[in-house]
Amino acid sequence: MKNIFSKLKWFFVEEWKKYVPMLFLLISISFIALLPAKLLGLSIDTIISKQLTVKSLSLLVVGLILLPVTRYLLSMIYNYMMNYEGQKLTYKLRSNYLDHLFTMDSKFYETYKKGDLISRVTNDMDGMTTAATAMLESIIFNFTNIVFAILIMGLTISWELTLVSITIMPIGLTILNMVRYQKRKYTKIHREIYAEMTEKVLESVEGMRVVHAYVQEEEDLNKQYKAIERDIESWRYIVNYENWFNPLFEVIYGISYFLAFAYGTYLIIRQSITVGELITFVSYVGMLMNPIISMSTVFSQINNATISVDRYDEIMQATPEVHDESFSKPIIDFNRIDFKNVTFKYPFDKQPVIKNIDFSIELGQTIGVVGPTGSGKSTLIRQLLREFNVTGGNIFIDEIPIQEYKIEDVRNLVGYVPQEHMLFRKPVNENIMIGNPNARNEDLDKAVKIADFEKDIIYLTDGLKTMVGEAGSTLSGGQKQRLSIARALIKDPQILILDDSLSAVDATTEQNIVEHLKEFRQGKTNIIVAHRFSAIREADQIFVMEKGMITQRGTHSELLKQEGWYKNQYIQQITMK
Repeated sequence: MKNIFSKLKWFFVEEWKKYVPMLFLLISISFIALLPAKLLGLSIDTIISKQLTVKSLSLLVVGLILLPVTRYLLSMIYNYMMNYEGQKLTYKLRSNYLDHLFTMDSKFYETYKKGDLISRVTNDMDGMTTAATAMLESIIFNFTNIVFAILIMGLTISWELTLVSITIMPIGLTILNMVRYQKRKYTKIHREIYAEMTEKVLESVEGMRVVHAYVQEEEDLNKQYKAIERDIESWRYIVNYENWFNPLFEVIYGISYFLAFAYGTYLIIRQSITVGELITFVSYVGMLMNPIISMSTVFSQINNATISVDRYDEIMQATPEVHDESFSKPIIDFNRIDFKNVTFKYPFDKQPVIKNIDFSIELGQTIGVVGPTGSGKSTLIRQLLREFNVTGGNIFIDEIPIQEYKIEDVRNLVGYVPQEHMLFRKPVNENIMIGNPNARNEDLDKAVKIADFEKDIIYLTDGLKTMVGEAGSTLSGGQKQRLSIARALIKDPQILILDDSLSAVDATTEQNIVEHLKEFRQGKTNIIVAHRFSAIREADQIFVMEKGMITQRGTHSELLKQEGWYKNQYIQQITMK
């Protein structure tokens, strides 16, 4: 419990002016809930003693009417305030969570699966909100109910009867809750299994087109069923645990009830208490059942909330390896980039992907990068995005290490078009404007022109305002590539990186894009990773990557004079034509 509130302390401190009135409201509601039983006992004693008068009857009736009405009004105010605070906490937790996710680097997203991250912002978030609202309410309301009831029973009826009938409750419940605490580990396992199930469902939804294409519906469904069954089985274990465990609380309550009747009857015979007081007392014993059982379930809620808080906090405490320092410098342009003995290994790989890379790029140059599949081409150019820190060597921008610049500024220098094109379910023009939300219409038209997307507009239902299907499902492969290129171009970046982004277009379209880049991006740097040499033939420098190293470099004509991969591959491409 301490762990939960220490992690949510910031919210309670921030909202203490709301929580203090809610505390008083809750205590008042709890106290009022106990008064009808007291009035009932007084009524019975008044009737038995034959002292009932019109005045006393009127007072009793007014009291029995006013108490529930007052409780209703106070409850209405309290529920509104608590629901408001619950929604506010949920909003803040989710905002903080999402803000934090955007600060994390690529290593973080390789460590945590999408399903797990979604589970933490849904199920675990609900557990945390419950801890700060319903669970807090349950603790205060039920605790005050128990305390007020015992005080009224002891002070106004009989401490002797109270001790005899009530003492068994805390002793029995404490023992049972010590056993119940063991359920916590099973709840944690269930959360992990639920996250795996969510990941599988997401994977199936995202890959539905591939599943259909290869007629794998049955096999994929079977995998989903297994994931769902595993989730249900883990939850069934927890439910079964509760099924045999919860009735034990009622057994304890039944013993307490029996003691109250038996010893209460004895006290009536001794004339230590009245019949009305015994009925009031037994009513309070009955009223204690729900608060005590609720308090016992709080232990289960605490277990669940603790797991939720820990899982949420695990993400919030994660720190990116790639981050700004207090001394990080701003940068808006550059003249030269130098890779000096750069080596890089992905966090979970055993061997480096690129090794001992040395080259320089001058502002305004067009660089071509070619090589066999898996040679490290994409990994090489992505070092300019600062997704990871290099493993060895360093990258310099104008003779200053890249890590000394602000990450956002470095990334603003680059317009990156990846191999996998992520498009959103929004109009074509809005997908392009993601690259520069403040762009003018002229900028949009220019980006569309350079990407050679103009000829496609007439085939779109609503032109640039045509809604793009989920993940670009309504567009062809070439259209998706060119739309992604337009998104990068509207940013008008100092460095444009096309990472095999012309593979799905025909030769004429490719030539148009290359010519447009030469015309509209003079004085700016272009880096083109390609398999077809026609895209990089006029580049100022061409790097040939093989097994993570640059094995050849030069212009197109220079490389054709050298024996090696470039010449051999070029001859093959010419022959295939």
